[in-house]
Amino acid sequence: MLLHSFFITPNNRKVEAFIHHFDLPVEIHQVNFREKETQSEKFLTMNPMGKVPVLEDGDMVLPESNAILAYLATKFPDTEALPESAAGRAQADRWLHWQSCHLMPAMGELKQAEDKDFSILEPLFKALDIHLTGKQFVLGSLSIVDFAIGAYLMTKMARGLDYSAYPNLLAWRERVMQLEGFVRTQAKMATPPAA
Repeated sequence: MLLHSFFITPNNRKVEAFIHHFDLPVEIHQVNFREKETQSEKFLTMNPMGKVPVLEDGDMVLPESNAILAYLATKFPDTEALPESAAGRAQADRWLHWQSCHLMPAMGELKQAEDKDFSILEPLFKALDIHLTGKQFVLGSLSIVDFAIGAYLMTKMARGLDYSAYPNLLAWRERVMQLEGFVRTQAKMATPPAA
């Protein structure tokens, strides 16, 4: 299996973190944007959107980060990262859609805005905080959902937010940040040369 990725973005980082956390046998290729690799004819046959991540598994090609997470969890059931029951799977789907339809657009809007109105995150954080009451992870045990949401709450902008009004979310975020996959995908900042 081969993952085409660009790890410093949340949608790519979530997949790489999942792969690293469970030590899955997936080769990771960091695309070269300077050489417009994602705009090449070969890449566009894999994903006409010209975006990463894209997973290749034999003849199967799969773009879209949450679909890749679900595929990997299904392909490697020992991860126990995707519920098997219909109800459990529905809850996983619910939170994956929440991440892609609510959290991601809100974070994207804030990133682009000159005057940032962080109050747009309040209903999202409140909903997640309430849901996490009495839970270690979003579905109770570690799942692909934690990787999907966690990557968005570890961006440079998200690291600077005040989570004190959301104690369950804060505790969950701290747990997820310590997962091996997220530790290994942490962007390393270059150390400035000594004066």
